[in-house]
Amino acid sequence: MSNLTLPERYKHLEEVDNLDSSWDSVKLAIRPECRDESSIEKAKIAMSVGLNDAAINYFWNLTIYDIQRKVIAYGIEYFPSAINWGGKPLKTLEDLREVKDYQLITGAFALGVIPEEADFFLQHCREIRNKFSAAHFPLGDVDKFETINFIKNCIKYVLTYDPPAPGLQIKDLIENLTIERLDSTEELEYIVAAQSPKIQGPILHSLFASFIKQDCDPTLKYNIKKLAPIIWELVSDDVKSSIAGKFASLRDVKGKDAANEALAFLKVVDGVSFVPESFREIIFKKQAQFLIDAHFGWNNFYAEPEQAVALSQLGSDVPISALSTYVKAVICSFIGNIYGFARDAQSYNEKMLTGLSQTGVRAVFNMLEKDIDIVRELTSMRPAKRLKELMEVIREKTMLPKQKEMFEFIGENAPEKISNHFKSLYNKMAK
Repeated sequence: MSNLTLPERYKHLEEVDNLDSSWDSVKLAIRPECRDESSIEKAKIAMSVGLNDAAINYFWNLTIYDIQRKVIAYGIEYFPSAINWGGKPLKTLEDLREVKDYQLITGAFALGVIPEEADFFLQHCREIRNKFSAAHFPLGDVDKFETINFIKNCIKYVLTYDPPAPGLQIKDLIENLTIERLDSTEELEYIVAAQSPKIQGPILHSLFASFIKQDCDPTLKYNIKKLAPIIWELVSDDVKSSIAGKFASLRDVKGKDAANEALAFLKVVDGVSFVPESFREIIFKKQAQFLIDAHFGWNNFYAEPEQAVALSQLGSDVPISALSTYVKAVICSFIGNIYGFARDAQSYNEKMLTGLSQTGVRAVFNMLEKDIDIVRELTSMRPAKRLKELMEVIREKTMLPKQKEMFEFIGENAPEKISNHFKSLYNKMAK
């Protein structure tokens, strides 16, 4: 743990060995605008008559109030995302009174308003205040030494420090992103990257919240699409999971439109793999079926590319339960039909085939043996020729002996012989 950089004024407290005779030094360790707070004098009086539990409560209330003020100074718009707040909007100091003490401390740490060491010791102070002070019926008495230590920690980790410098103001950022489409995000990338890792998450949360609004300004949405992938790479997996997890709640709470926009955002940042498994199954199956339907539709050469792009954007981490539908969609789009194939879809199909796991490769060969729709397509010469090209795409994949045998059969024979093989197989399946 790195050492705290304490203000020069804190040295006044380090020299104190008796609070009764050195109270003025205690006050000098506190930053000037807090020294005249009535809670400090009340705590002194309480300790002088043995009411240590009351002294603890007075100092704790002042400490919490000061953290609230520092959150405001930094930028309260960051705070709800920092604690995954689900209550009423937090916009003012009064609103922060709705936040529990442990959430306030956690959020202040997440924003970088207080350091990690402060988070640890303040949470300990919170437990002492809750269980041994006048705030609740106490578990027992707290002695003078513990009280002194409690006051020292409140000063050391909160009251001695000046308010933080304002963080990057999300409101200003959103307004700037709404003015005009960005030719380059380089300057904004630098600004965001320079922020504390503890606040890059709230920035991304806010961009996500703006993106999924039905009335999101088109210019803002365009710019978020350019900036969000860069910020996504800066944040932790916990932040990514938190944003992806919101997709599930949006489906249940705010309906299909908001969920669709959330999914669009996750595609932009390549974050679908962070969606809970049960929902990823639904997403992959649904989009794969769209591609299958487009392939067998009347205008497939026009319709397939859009659906292939959307399926590719979901990433290569395909849930096992959706793998068959996914693989069928990609094979169908890749091999085409008797009239040809959708050329604009092929770079995405190749990307998806290249990204297949060993289980995915097994699914490919299983489809060639058991899926009647694919087998029927391969009775024609053009799809049979494309199947040879598909085998080249997966050439370097690990295959089982039976799969290797089929791979070599397709690679070594002309399209006519391949199509005859599938005609024979189709006739058996159709009976």
